[in-house]
Amino acid sequence: MEEVHNYPFDPVIKFKQPGRSFSYKIIKEGTYPNKSSLVYTLPPNKYRIPDNYVVETTWGRSTNQCTVQCIINYNDSKPVFQICFGKYFEYKVSSVKTATDAANLFHKQYSSQKGTKTSGIYLFGLQLKILDKVRDKKRCAHVLKQINQCGNSTLTRRATCIGNHMLAEFTEKAPNFYNVEEIPVLENIRYSVNNHIFDINYGNEDKTKKKRKIESMVRVLDEENISRNPYRRLCAIESHLPREGAVSKERQRINEEMAQLIPISIVDVNTKNQVDQSEEEDIEDEAIVQEVIDAVGKGGYRNIKDILQYLVPDLIQKGILNPHQPTINLRISGDGRNVGRKVKHVMVAVAILDDKSTLHKPNHYHTTILYPGCENYDSLSNVMAPFCHDLRNLKEQGLVINNIKWNFQLYFSSDWKFLATCLGFNGAHSKNFCPWCTISKSQQGDLSKEWIISKNINKLIEKNNYYEGHSRKPLFDMIPLNHWIPDELHVMLRITDRLWSLLIAELMEQGSFNDIARKIIIDEMKKIKINFQFWQDQGSKAWNYTSLMGDDKLKVLQFFNLTKILPRRRATMIRDLWNKFYELYIKMKDPITKAEDFKNDAKNWLTLFLTPSEGIPNTQGFKKGLYQPDNMTPYIHVLVHHISEFMTIHQKWGLKAFSCSGIEKKNHEQVSYFFRKTMKDGGGGKKKSQSLAIVEILQHENRNLFYNHNNIPLSYQNPKKIHIKT
Repeated sequence: MEEVHNYPFDPVIKFKQPGRSFSYKIIKEGTYPNKSSLVYTLPPNKYRIPDNYVVETTWGRSTNQCTVQCIINYNDSKPVFQICFGKYFEYKVSSVKTATDAANLFHKQYSSQKGTKTSGIYLFGLQLKILDKVRDKKRCAHVLKQINQCGNSTLTRRATCIGNHMLAEFTEKAPNFYNVEEIPVLENIRYSVNNHIFDINYGNEDKTKKKRKIESMVRVLDEENISRNPYRRLCAIESHLPREGAVSKERQRINEEMAQLIPISIVDVNTKNQVDQSEEEDIEDEAIVQEVIDAVGKGGYRNIKDILQYLVPDLIQKGILNPHQPTINLRISGDGRNVGRKVKHVMVAVAILDDKSTLHKPNHYHTTILYPGCENYDSLSNVMAPFCHDLRNLKEQGLVINNIKWNFQLYFSSDWKFLATCLGFNGAHSKNFCPWCTISKSQQGDLSKEWIISKNINKLIEKNNYYEGHSRKPLFDMIPLNHWIPDELHVMLRITDRLWSLLIAELMEQGSFNDIARKIIIDEMKKIKINFQFWQDQGSKAWNYTSLMGDDKLKVLQFFNLTKILPRRRATMIRDLWNKFYELYIKMKDPITKAEDFKNDAKNWLTLFLTPSEGIPNTQGFKKGLYQPDNMTPYIHVLVHHISEFMTIHQKWGLKAFSCSGIEKKNHEQVSYFFRKTMKDGGGGKKKSQSLAIVEILQHENRNLFYNHNNIPLSYQNPKKIHIKT
């Protein structure tokens, strides 16, 4: 008899005897129980019977070869012999008597082996001397250290051994469950020992895939505004997430790569006073307010030409820009975000009008100028000087990108204050208030008068005060005035504000603005899902009320029940005015609205707004009208006289393409996140953090360009999760 093997390095053992041979594949070599429990085979051999033993045995000629899986486990100090057979070992017999008894039961069940006898000792491989030696050696060896006492190298060695065994088992068995052309690959396994968790990965690490996933993680953290400390905590919970150090390193690599393509410059705003008393606060968080105030005096700048060099090739590839018609329609916008009541966070950004589907997305407004301070002419003039120079150069000479010379059509859109400031023009409350025509306040109520865009930017370049109300050179003098477009969102916001303030003023005038009326208003607001409050500042008798966001203002226009606070006839008149204004706003945004129809509807609405009273007050038959010309706002004038002109001139884009909601949202989110982030993530002292937030915002913008350019995905295919109860 002969044993041929290289065990334990190879689990297969060949056993040869005259007339018959067996092949054993050791799955579990088993161990011998203590002497008090150990059981032996019958004499004369008296082989020791192991516990926790599994072997696959193959024997017979090639034409009638058979493979079974033999298992021995002790139960109540007695061995149980089990033989599994069939293609997937799905059938089994067992015996508590002897191995040979189990073998006999197998032969009775297995049709091709009926009438055959095989020694249970040979079937189970109980005669194998090598296994006997290995088991004895392990019994004599010292007891394995507990896992808590093992060093890292020991833990790694044990896990590697387990991993190799699992890989061999998988490689042999997995192909039985898939088609021939399908190649199952074991990528990783995970197991735990006394709360120590081990992850084993197979094969060479795909560094490209790993890098791509870390880039995706950087993008997710950017888009969801998740800073370093929260991400560290997530990593402490979920081990499969890339380590925060690797993510930070990749973010820094992207920053450095993009800084070579689109450099970020820090510029001095260079004005004496950069703190003023702003209007209503947009951001009230005291910590953020102070952080922004501390950063006053410095601004960030990115060159528009660098941004275009990076953007344009992608836009050509996507079919948005046509190199055979090399004209780019570039929209400039600005926004000043009130941070507390002392300072603003001012942003100037550009968007590609040709990329129509993205104009509502904040990430597609590319910031060129960013600074905390005053939203005034001197500050903007100083900080925007290089930007305006580049715009003038683009307008006059174009820009060569990949051997194609691109021409530029420039547009400007912002809220009224930013637009008037950049135009070197009066404020909205001045006598001459319109940036586009020469109307004065006293002429607003004349419904017979037609007002068109009559001012010319070239006249203002030649003489800054050519038109009344203008006093300084327009900052964007390369853009014609009919390309300075009012923001349709602010048209709605400011006219709605006026309609609401007129309603409150009427209640006060009637002496009915009391606690009862205020409670009714608050309750009606609740019915349309709006949180609304009235309050008085300390030492003041004036009443303040909640400033509503755009969507809430639209709800008020449509659904507020005026009959709860006004007589029915009066409520009906005002409701008709509100409804017609809401209809105008919807038509203004609709690209298929005909300009002439809109013009007529707007004039009819103004006629309704200026409905005069009939009869003598306090007499029978008196019918109170609505409002006076003094109640009009500049935005009402623009709505009635100029919006239809802009609809005609910019029919290709539609007024919605010039909405400032995207840039305003962008400015608000960035201030709220980045100035808070410099405090939480440790800017390294006040001086460093003052400039850090501005730089980080522009680095964030550069990374957004990187993600879009390189198609960095936000999701990957997840593995199929399977739970096996044990």
